[in-house]
Amino acid sequence: MTALLVLARAAIWIWRFDTVYKQSMNVVKGVGLGLAAGAAVAAVSSRMMKGKKSAKARTREMRRNTARAVHTMGQIIDGVEGMLK
Repeated sequence: MTALLVLARAAIWIWRFDTVYKQSMNVVKGVGLGLAAGAAVAAVSSRMMKGKKSAKARTREMRRNTARAVHTMGQIIDGVEGMLK
C-alpha cells in the first residue's frame, strides 16, 4: 500500500513538472512575439520619420528591415527555448 502511494506521488510530481515546463515555454514564446512586434513597429516608425528617400524605396527598405527583425526574434526565441529544455 505504501509503495502505491509513493508511486502515485512520484507520478503527480512528474505531471506537475511537465505542466510547468509547457506553461513556461508558452510564456517565453508570448514574450518573444511581443518583442518581435515591438521591434517591427520601431523599425517602421523610425524609417517613416527619416523621410529622405522616395516612398517606394522607403517601403521596400522597411519590408526588408521588418523581415530581418522578425527573423532575428525567431532565432532568439529558438535559443531561449533550447536553453530551457
